[in-house]
Amino acid sequence: MGKWISILFCVFFTVMSCAAGITNEKLYRKAETHFNNREWNEAMMMYDVLLTENPAYLPLYVSSIIASSKVGASQSVMHYIELSEKNGVSLDSLFIGVERLARNMQDTPIYENMLILMKGEQPWLKKIINGYLLRYYRFRNNYEEIVTIADELLLAVPDNIAILKVKGEALFMIGKEAESVGIYKKILELDSQNTDASLFLGNYYYWKGSEALKALDRNFNDLTSPNRMQYAVYKKEKDSILDSDFASAAYYLEKVSAKGMTPYVKQVLYDIYVQRSEVSKAEALKPKVRKRLL
Repeated sequence: MGKWISILFCVFFTVMSCAAGITNEKLYRKAETHFNNREWNEAMMMYDVLLTENPAYLPLYVSSIIASSKVGASQSVMHYIELSEKNGVSLDSLFIGVERLARNMQDTPIYENMLILMKGEQPWLKKIINGYLLRYYRFRNNYEEIVTIADELLLAVPDNIAILKVKGEALFMIGKEAESVGIYKKILELDSQNTDASLFLGNYYYWKGSEALKALDRNFNDLTSPNRMQYAVYKKEKDSILDSDFASAAYYLEKVSAKGMTPYVKQVLYDIYVQRSEVSKAEALKPKVRKRLL
């Protein structure tokens, strides 16, 4: 794997150097060799020389930040970031370059740590950097950090539906279902026609009700000879589930179906109507049987 990373690095930066017309290509090739051999300090020394001659050349900053990170030199990382800013290098291009190379090297924490370091050193860029961190944590499925960054972003824009949705998804994935539901209900308060929120809530209440019914049925079926009172309790609890979770599921999924019925939503609604003995609604969703021609 290391061999392929080296090959990719050489090809990418050699092409870039030729395209940009970097000065002192011989020194650049030596720097690449040190980098590929993981001789980080030697590579950094040569990059420093090259940067004095090519102060706006993006790949030099990318590789310098990677090399600095590899030796744990956070001050050097910030030095290269600040130097790139001073020389008009696009932050977006810098971030993309570092992320790609770190990913190719299978060391993505380099990218994460760079962003965190920069957010601490340049707090005026916190909002922008948090946007990059949020995308990174979503890519890594790091739900705890997604919630943390989303909360920071929401301090400035508490009604941002896109960020609320990301937070709601992450909360659900870490088992904080009640908080997740609260987020999606807030989204519907902001936008009553938000299909994603209605679909999530409909699915959630259908799943919750279905699990509750399964547990209830298991417990009742474990009774060898249930008496009348036990059956009455079972029936009451079942009706309660149907009138709460299943009714809520139907309410939200009907909002979704009003915009366009999908086969999945149709099937779920049909099951809910059957369970709740809403015959006319269930019949309306049954597929119509075509008469065969004689």
